[in-house]
Amino acid sequence: MRSCLCGIFLLLAVLSVSANDKFCIAKDGKTATIIVDKNDWKGVIRAANDLGDDVRKVTGVAAPVEYVDVPQQHAIIAGTIGKSRLIDQLIKQKKIDIKRIKGHWEGYYIDVVDDNLVIAGNDKRGTIYGIYEISKRIGVSPWYWMADAPVVHQDELYYDEGLIYEWPAVKYRGIFINDEWPSFGTWCTKHFGGINSKAYEKVFELLLRLKANYFWPAMWGTNFNEDDPESPRLADEMGIVMGTSHHEPMMRSHREYLQRKEQVGPWDYATNKERVDQFFREGMERNKNYDNLVTIGMRGDGDVAMGKGDDAENMKTLHKVIDGQRKIIKDIYGRADAVPQLWAIFTEVQRYYDAGFTVPDDVTLLFCDNNWGYIRRKGTEKERKRKGGLGLYYHIDMNGGPWNDRWVNTTTVPKLREQLNLAYQSGIDRIWIINVGDLKPKEMPISFIMDYAWDPDYIYVGDEHEWLKKWTKSVLGNLPQSDITDCTEIIEEYSRLNLMRKPEVQVPGLFNYQEMLHLNNIWQSLVLRCESLKERIPATAQDAFYQLVYYPAVASAGVAMMYNAATVGDSLTVCELMNKDERLTNYYNKEMAGGKWEGMMLDNHIGYTQWSIPEKNRHPMSLGYKVTHDLSATKETKEYSFHAYHYLHVDDGWMEYPLLSWSLACMGASDVMKEWPADGSGPKLEYDIDLSPTDGKGTIAIGILPTQDIVPARGLRLGVQIDDQPMQVIDARQGLHDEFQEYTPKNLAQSKNLKALPPHNNLLLSGWKDGRKMLRRDEVFDNIRWLEVNFANTTPGKHQLKLIMIDPEIVIETIVVNPDNNRYSYFGAPERQ
Repeated sequence: MRSCLCGIFLLLAVLSVSANDKFCIAKDGKTATIIVDKNDWKGVIRAANDLGDDVRKVTGVAAPVEYVDVPQQHAIIAGTIGKSRLIDQLIKQKKIDIKRIKGHWEGYYIDVVDDNLVIAGNDKRGTIYGIYEISKRIGVSPWYWMADAPVVHQDELYYDEGLIYEWPAVKYRGIFINDEWPSFGTWCTKHFGGINSKAYEKVFELLLRLKANYFWPAMWGTNFNEDDPESPRLADEMGIVMGTSHHEPMMRSHREYLQRKEQVGPWDYATNKERVDQFFREGMERNKNYDNLVTIGMRGDGDVAMGKGDDAENMKTLHKVIDGQRKIIKDIYGRADAVPQLWAIFTEVQRYYDAGFTVPDDVTLLFCDNNWGYIRRKGTEKERKRKGGLGLYYHIDMNGGPWNDRWVNTTTVPKLREQLNLAYQSGIDRIWIINVGDLKPKEMPISFIMDYAWDPDYIYVGDEHEWLKKWTKSVLGNLPQSDITDCTEIIEEYSRLNLMRKPEVQVPGLFNYQEMLHLNNIWQSLVLRCESLKERIPATAQDAFYQLVYYPAVASAGVAMMYNAATVGDSLTVCELMNKDERLTNYYNKEMAGGKWEGMMLDNHIGYTQWSIPEKNRHPMSLGYKVTHDLSATKETKEYSFHAYHYLHVDDGWMEYPLLSWSLACMGASDVMKEWPADGSGPKLEYDIDLSPTDGKGTIAIGILPTQDIVPARGLRLGVQIDDQPMQVIDARQGLHDEFQEYTPKNLAQSKNLKALPPHNNLLLSGWKDGRKMLRRDEVFDNIRWLEVNFANTTPGKHQLKLIMIDPEIVIETIVVNPDNNRYSYFGAPERQ
């Protein structure tokens, strides 16, 4: 939550200083002194020193930091309630009123009081966030180091914001650095000697400046707690809550087990309980003095299912695992619930939960997405009452099934907001942990998620573009407004196109000739805009521009156009684009920021033939793919399409979601928690359509976002009606990709909630041809799910189509009328004007 009373923060020089409502931080080569209590948290003192240096970054003169317990005249006073005598004295004197933040986790208060700028935190991180809030408002981006965001020089700095008090909506907000080789790991090794405390210090500072507080460390080939014992100590000192990934229980990394495998024995609790328990106990003892959020439960040896594949047997074992872990926690801390814990309901564990398995009430249930950014569950009324609450493990990077999504950013602000809003509105607000891969180049989505986790009500549907524009300005500095607008639109468009078809799942033959021409034109336009901007961007912002705008847009364009060239057999263009891709990547690694990021951009991303990263980038035409379907789009057809926002009439309850998918807007629910009866009484979208029935049967295809089986006990339903015929209730899971094998007959038999999936349709739009699924075509890779709807006894000509809301999570993108299985198209025939 955020609140502020009073005007704006002045970033331009102001020549006069009024008495009580404005505080001068720097002027005429002099700065205000920052004072903190020497007995305050070390992390607070560190942040105060950072603020002093941030003033230097802006003005050229550092603000001195003094450790005193007596207020001074015209100073920045920063401290934690109960740890700072300075702050406690101001409260006692009734100079500051902290009632608004009292009791709020990580809350902070900022105001000008008696010609002092006061920053008071409810707890350690509250104070730290308040301090870094001032840094951000004077023009120092959280990404000043990790993305080389320029700091614009100013001779004078003032605070003119009035009273501010804030606290977070989501309690634990953090990232998981994962899939860290070859890029993040190589970069750390080259610049810091390894993935160690020197590297993590930069990451921790970034997180705190972003108002994050929780971290899962890299774990492919490193041991956070053992490789460098300074790492956990530093995390605790700075204010970071540490955890371990979804399959690494009790503060032990998987690599710690691998290095002790002979000593510990099999990773099998059913046969080796005593030694596995000892392994768990040692991890908890080692980290007991730090601020931890402990993963409990157990999966197999590595990121795989436990046991021999029998869910019932695995659940029996898992009960014993959790009982043993809770006993260890009680032995060490005095109570089994004395330290916060989570149970990750990831991949096959979702099946256990659906079958009725649960954990003690104080443990947070950590729900997950489908590995590609669509959440698998909303919180139910019963789950929202849990003492431990509900959390979310979410991917903006993936190494594994259904396919890799590692190289560049492939998600958009509107998509993130839509999915995270579903989570938050349904009570998933205790933990948000985000798999960010190498951290770079996922700067934009990381920033948005942390902002949204802090205050979801601050960013509503339709606010996404303005948020992105402000963020772009914050990381690129004082550019002309037209250039900021251009950069914002480029980020918006490249990420939208990548969401439509991620680079790693490109393959020849996805698009027909007309679609390829259209997409190439869009991509080429982005490239030209980037090249034009590159000539205008000042030297101070060139590095940030390259890594945040130019490289992801231009390199993504190259990969997309490369596969289109491969589709038509243009090997020369493919080779030219591959050579350009190599030059762009070499510049990122070797020249950008003077070689600061060498090693960070090493992921091969061209020529995937399976989900895992290829050994090298490979010419797409050398992989043996053959395009056997007709790509001509000129044949006569009665198929046509229109976007969902081109309605004839709309009831309250539906609203436009701008730039959420292919088109300018999708249609979704204004209240994602309001369900409607399946009797036709829900809000309606109405359209006029021109049907061409075959044997009296008219057909349409409704393109929806691939929302998961998010409330399985209820289902996922959409009402469809034509003219005065009875409404059909469509199972909107038609074509859902069962990545985790949840819907097998065996699992359905033991689940209390799951219902069998409906039969898939055979639409060419869905990637079905001659009874077989086409290469790399499904709802996940296409980022759309096609629902086939048939109408009996219809006549050719005009009809009225109604789409009637039942379950509010469904988002509609496009409607295709008279889908033609003899005319290949990825998007459907063009829209009628």
